[in-house]
Amino acid sequence: MSTRTNGPDGFGGQYVDQLLPRQSPTRHDLVLAVIPAVFVLTLVAAVVLDLSLQVAVAVGALVGAVAVIDALFIHPPTRGRRRGGT
Repeated sequence: MSTRTNGPDGFGGQYVDQLLPRQSPTRHDLVLAVIPAVFVLTLVAAVVLDLSLQVAVAVGALVGAVAVIDALFIHPPTRGRRRGGT
């Protein structure tokens, strides 16, 4: 016999805490979001400004590479706890 009750969304109480973020995104989370966003923006700019697809992809790759270099070598991840205590 199970004594666990699920909430209205079907998740048990112990799992809901694991699914919800407890703090704001880190710098490296934002870098991972920037990379695809840059490609989308450069492709939209290529359509609006009537640029070639090759130029748009090259610009997106260059900006994405700068973001990756910054995240890995200029501001690398460090060991230890994240800000916020978890």
